[in-house]
Amino acid sequence: LSHVMDLNFSWDFSTPEIYCLGILILIWIIEIIYQFYLFNRPFHFYQKEKNGKIEYTHQYPAVSVIVYAQNDAENLVKYMPKILNQAYPEFEVIVVNDDSTDDSKDILSVLETQYKNLYHTYVPEGSRNLSHKKLALTLGIKAARYDIVVFTNANCDPRNNEWLATIARNFVPGIDIVLGYTAIERKEKEKLSFWYCSYDQLLFSIRYLSFALINRPYMGVSSNMAYRKELFFKNKGFSKFLHLHYGDDDLFINEIANRTNTRVEISEAGQMTATYQDNYEAWKELKLQYDFTSKYLHTTAKSIFGIAKFFDYAFDILFVCLWVEGIIHNWTTAVLASILALSLFSIKVIVYRRVAKILRKPRLFFSLPFFSFIQPCINLYFKVIGSVTRKKNFTWR
Repeated sequence: LSHVMDLNFSWDFSTPEIYCLGILILIWIIEIIYQFYLFNRPFHFYQKEKNGKIEYTHQYPAVSVIVYAQNDAENLVKYMPKILNQAYPEFEVIVVNDDSTDDSKDILSVLETQYKNLYHTYVPEGSRNLSHKKLALTLGIKAARYDIVVFTNANCDPRNNEWLATIARNFVPGIDIVLGYTAIERKEKEKLSFWYCSYDQLLFSIRYLSFALINRPYMGVSSNMAYRKELFFKNKGFSKFLHLHYGDDDLFINEIANRTNTRVEISEAGQMTATYQDNYEAWKELKLQYDFTSKYLHTTAKSIFGIAKFFDYAFDILFVCLWVEGIIHNWTTAVLASILALSLFSIKVIVYRRVAKILRKPRLFFSLPFFSFIQPCINLYFKVIGSVTRKKNFTWR
């Protein structure tokens, strides 16, 4: 007790303390810049859109919506009417049925009698040494009558009947690609793993959305995006990655997107909700897919976010060292380090929670440091799993 009462506060720092505090302050500044320049970018863009500072077209072009379906009979019943009843002047919907073994074909036949703008085709049975998803989308694009094609999946639910108009409004002169956002549906009783999955998926979404918002687009997600059909044929379709089952969205967008031809749409009306029977298994499968194809991406995003994670750990280590040193020798050091740590944590929480609100993710608080700490370990685990199962990603198995 006497030791606690006799606290040693002094502004006379040792040379190692001065160096460590200086490095801690430098990393603190870098982290703040990173948070507000990149991590906060979707929120900043969302505010600009709400304040009417983004230019949109009011001459909505005719569009073709391509829906990928594989054993999605129940989802077709639930969500296809929502897509077919979009408040949009002229559009068609093409459902590509990928060798489904359920009642999808019968359901689509019934829906076609009710909606004159609905068409469906299918991937031939027994197509081997081919990516079924890429083949399905290629068939859909070739069947599309209109220049702008909008992509989604049969398990995706639009927020309202303004989804299509919200995506299409971005095709102002010079824009050829629109990258949307899809959230995973949150069930009433989620497993504990869902909270980490949401955290990881939010960071994944922030990466590609933020880089697109600073005019460095490098990928999109096929559940909610659009581009001009001529880009597909100019790029010779998916020919560069026919040896891979995946890459129809991230690798393809990586090839055709540039600093001036891409826009992002994250307003509430333009978002999709993806439904899965098991959210954890869906997240796991998607993570393995995108982790595998990420090695083929041409982008600085991976390096920048990797460096940011390095600074996270460097800050934590320095903070602990200074705090322990301060308790032993100079409490002023511990207090200063604590102020820096608490202020950085507060900023991270504020930025994370407001982006999570826009992108409809759980707004975490105290679990954020823990999730941030364990994320590299979990990512390493998935890299090991991915390396063991990597052969399944190739079409030539």
